[in-house]
Amino acid sequence: MKTKCCSRHLCKRMINYFFRNQSIAIVLKYGIFGSLWVVLSDSVLEVFAGDFEIYKNLQTYKGWIFIFLTMIIVYILINKREKRIINATGESSKAIRELRHMAYYDTLTGLPNRAMFVSKIKNLVSSSRQKFAIAFLDIDNFKYINDTLGHYIGDDFLKFMAHKMSKEIKAPDMVARLGGDEFAILIRSFETKDILLNRLENIKNSIGNTWNSGSREFYISMSIGIAVYPDDGYDFDTLLKHSDIAMYAAKKEGKNKMFFYEEDIHYETIWHIQMANKLQKGLDCNEFELNYQPQVQLSTGDIIGTEALVRWNHPQEGYISPADFIPVAEITGQIYELERRIIKNVLIQKKKWEEQGLNDLELSLNLSGKSLISNSSFRQIEEIFSDYDVDYSNIVIEITETAAITHIDTAIERLNILKAKGLKIALDDFGTGYSSLTYLRRLPIDIVKLDKSYIGNGDKKDISIIKFIVSLAHDLGIRVIAEGIETIEQYDYLRTIECECGQGYYLGRPMYIDELNELLTEKFEQK
Repeated sequence: MKTKCCSRHLCKRMINYFFRNQSIAIVLKYGIFGSLWVVLSDSVLEVFAGDFEIYKNLQTYKGWIFIFLTMIIVYILINKREKRIINATGESSKAIRELRHMAYYDTLTGLPNRAMFVSKIKNLVSSSRQKFAIAFLDIDNFKYINDTLGHYIGDDFLKFMAHKMSKEIKAPDMVARLGGDEFAILIRSFETKDILLNRLENIKNSIGNTWNSGSREFYISMSIGIAVYPDDGYDFDTLLKHSDIAMYAAKKEGKNKMFFYEEDIHYETIWHIQMANKLQKGLDCNEFELNYQPQVQLSTGDIIGTEALVRWNHPQEGYISPADFIPVAEITGQIYELERRIIKNVLIQKKKWEEQGLNDLELSLNLSGKSLISNSSFRQIEEIFSDYDVDYSNIVIEITETAAITHIDTAIERLNILKAKGLKIALDDFGTGYSSLTYLRRLPIDIVKLDKSYIGNGDKKDISIIKFIVSLAHDLGIRVIAEGIETIEQYDYLRTIECECGQGYYLGRPMYIDELNELLTEKFEQK
């Protein structure tokens, strides 16, 4: 509404300007012409008029000629000004239309923008009590496209998404780009939530599962949160907030999902926001520290390595489990800074052990899939590894199977870069993914860490799987470390099937560096 008022005011000012200034110009030109006519015509008449009667008649003709000429001149001047006014008004109208389009439409995709979407929803709320739904849509891993190929390719992808959705979503429904990789969909008419879900599923299917950029193919997935008017809110701000909360919950549950807003989701989201805030304060105040869990050679009982594990002893809340804060850090991106600090501290400790003569002690640390895939984060990690003079052949980078196969080609490329520096690669939580054997030979790994879920219960099927994995790994030249060893029976069985290494509470709990150093010194002296 404000844009329309400003446009009318601008048009009115321009027309007033033309009329005021051009009127003055016409009067001045008319005055100059009239003055010249009077002076020059009288001088001419005095030369050619012989007597008074002839002079009088010529004066009459002169008057009629003057009237005729001024009519022509006035017509020309007014017509010329009229055309200018029409042109100016047309240009003004065009400018007004362009301003309105810029105000209400996204310049990249051509879709309605946030302002248009807000206006539409507010009008619906004020003028109708009919049920409608807002679906908040966010592209999963869109940052990966920007980081890998650049923002121009990212813009092409957003245009592709906009084109696909605009073909599927027609009035009175609506799709808008809110900003970045966030879109909002208005669904005006549906009878049940199942019908609404089917409608949104059809929109997803119309977009497809892949997008090609040159020779590269990207998997498309999106997280969608849905809020329904009036069940989930009576105004635009509440509806959008609740759909955003539902979308966030969909991402947290593994992405590529659609969630309706619910009260429980709201409280969980608040918890996540509070955790993210505490994480940032923890980073700022250096509240995170490392524990080290021994890794033992099962045939001898010797400590051959340790795994560095991040721990958080909050000053007010006490111990906070990594299972609580690591997933939040990965969602918010705080994991990048946290992992860089861990890597630096691990390399500093490795240098100290080498100076103490513990050169052969392996030191393992975990690397998230986000850090492995992110261009900027991985470059920073490479720089850190270049800054320390240690024996990298005894540094082990642990990655999860899920992180490795999500972007398999990039993961293989990055892992080979790390191996070129001398580092070993371990596949953590092996056996929990759905395609372990398929990717076992593709990934450049040196170590398989057998997930503790196979170790704990002694089930016959699990025992058979353990024997198979150990045998297969040995055939491929890969070492096996069994996780979660908690009893002597588990320890003895793993030794009998020639599993080389293990870790778990039976062999040693995660401990502070002073405690581990004391244990290492004791073992060193016994040798």
